Amino acid sequence: MPWAPEHKEQTRSKILKSASQLFTHHGFEKVSIDQVMQNAGMTRGAFYKHFASKSELYSEAIIYGATHRAGRNLTGASSLNQIIDLYLSRDHLDSEGDVCPLAFLVSDITQREPLQQETYAKVLQGFIKLLAKESGTSREQAILSSVLMIGGVALARAAGDGELADQILSAAKTEAQHQLGCLEEQLPMSSVACDKYEEA
Repeated sequence: MPWAPEHKEQTRSKILKSASQLFTHHGFEKVSIDQVMQNAGMTRGAFYKHFASKSELYSEAIIYGATHRAGRNLTGASSLNQIIDLYLSRDHLDSEGDVCPLAFLVSDITQREPLQQETYAKVLQGFIKLLAKESGTSREQAILSSVLMIGGVALARAAGDGELADQILSAAKTEAQHQLGCLEEQLPMSSVACDKYEEA
């Protein structure tokens, strides 16, 4: 008897959840299909029923990480200011679970194939558009703010656990808030629709 469509979708989601977590923390080369499947509680044989290759999984895991995992952690935020605060926090930096693939894969993605880089760029475009829409600022300011937020987390991660990492997060947070007009007032979020991250 074949599995119901819901079961197939649940299985695929479990694989993507596992892959997103492992890839964002360890990169493409250090994660095997066997590790992804073991972390998902499944055997390697089930992998090819859902994905053609590890490269395809990596691309889809970037989108999944931004829209279903790290993105969902921000849905409870009541303002754009709080979004920035959550993103540029020590909790985000030190999390062993859901983290933003844009920040955590910023180095790894440069070594990947063009299709994977295009997926990353598409998610980045969505993030920029979301910041511009919710802040009411220009695209240029939204781009600068995304550089501050994504780059701030990436640099703080590279700096390790010391005081410098905290200083990087703090400086990036202050300037991102300034660029998006959050220091003057608390801007309510009209909608934190995280699927917008993947819109071009």
